[in-house]
Amino acid sequence: MLLVAGVAGAVELPGTGGRVVAGGYLDGLAVAETEGGPRERPGALLDLHLDGRATPWLGAHLDLRTRIGGPFEGGHPGVYNLDHEFQNRSPSLEASEAYADVHLRRADLRLGIQKLAWGKLDGVPPTDVVNPRDYHDPLVEDFEERKIGIPALAGTYYLPDLPRLDLAELRATLVYVPLAVPPRLALREERWFPASTVPPSAVVVPQAIASRALGVPLPGDLVIPVRFGTLDHRPPRRLDAGGIAARLAGTWHESDWDLYHYTGPETGPDADLRPEVRLVSKTPLRLRAVSFLRQAHDVIHMTGADASSALGGFTVRAEAAYFDDRPYLRPSSDLIRQATAPATVERLARQVLRRGRARVPLGDLFPTLDAVEWGIGADYLIHGFTPLVQLNQIAILDRAPRLLIHDPETRLSGTLRKKLLAERLELEVKGTYAIERQAWFVFPRASYLVRDDLRLRLGYLAIGGPRASILGQFRDNDEVVLQARYSF
Repeated sequence: MLLVAGVAGAVELPGTGGRVVAGGYLDGLAVAETEGGPRERPGALLDLHLDGRATPWLGAHLDLRTRIGGPFEGGHPGVYNLDHEFQNRSPSLEASEAYADVHLRRADLRLGIQKLAWGKLDGVPPTDVVNPRDYHDPLVEDFEERKIGIPALAGTYYLPDLPRLDLAELRATLVYVPLAVPPRLALREERWFPASTVPPSAVVVPQAIASRALGVPLPGDLVIPVRFGTLDHRPPRRLDAGGIAARLAGTWHESDWDLYHYTGPETGPDADLRPEVRLVSKTPLRLRAVSFLRQAHDVIHMTGADASSALGGFTVRAEAAYFDDRPYLRPSSDLIRQATAPATVERLARQVLRRGRARVPLGDLFPTLDAVEWGIGADYLIHGFTPLVQLNQIAILDRAPRLLIHDPETRLSGTLRKKLLAERLELEVKGTYAIERQAWFVFPRASYLVRDDLRLRLGYLAIGGPRASILGQFRDNDEVVLQARYSF
């Protein structure tokens, strides 16, 4: 099937005197599973954008997306909202961007639903944290296209150059985000749901511990079946639940640089595991556990910087960010193991027998920790090949429980591209290797421009590594990928 990628051309709308132009693209995607992972249906996405100018200084932009099929299971028609983490609407409608902008001589102002691009590294730059993302297809879909627009007021002021310091193109941006907007995660039945968050289908309490906790002898081990699901929980709608972002950018000699700060809602995956044990019957004794992965809200602080420069034919980029109270994922199996300790079992047994149910106390599935995330990369054009190599690392600064990432987590990633046939055929391979966890993915693909407005792609996504790792939990999701994009 088809998933399409390309650049839209602009067309003036009749009757607007050239003040409104339209463009967009139609994507198709089909995957063929090769390792027995959950299925993914063929899908299509239509992106339509309109740009208009009422005056030379006042304009507006609207980007609408509608999607049908794809990774969603049990989806229903609807419009995406800015409240919920678990949404699987198909067919769907989304206002990806909708804003008005004002251009003055030394300042710009933008109000509405918008996306910001921070950072200079390839893939997921450490400082690019203002916009949440859609994780229904995290490796095949383009990183920037997975961003979710957020309501914001952004102002940029263009500062005068400082020739004595060789500083030029100085600009300062301040962004106010009034509402917390969560990312979108796959549901339990879908292909890209994080398996590391799923508790076991049943919890077995040894006979001796269960008998002592319940005060009655049992003929064998106590087996408690577990029913698991996901649960939305809207973030608070308070002024302090929003965010503030600031950026100072410019050039120095031949280098581009940026300084960043962000205080606001975590825009990456964030959730709590909420289990409860219920008494089904006393004679015979039967218990059942119900566990929900519930949307959570945390506030983080990020301060970072980046720079890029051309050095002897190489383009070198470096970036670093310090995080205060950022959530990082733990394996759910560690939490379940703690909850089955004898003292915890005895306390839960008393509550279940007295009230008929008991809330299981668990630690944080996403503990908030201080960390530094940094990376450095370089690319070079040689004999028509464009290789890019990048090293990233996440270093946790607090004492932390076992996480799904290693501490530190070092990732080596790379991309190699080559264009042929008058640049109508592009061969590309990209991949990432997490050194400590030995988890990896590689994605070779070929793209062909049938016409300037039609591109076809064929690739194969391979994933490996231990299940207790960010990438390895998806190792059953190897797939053949067929994509296409028609631009207009």
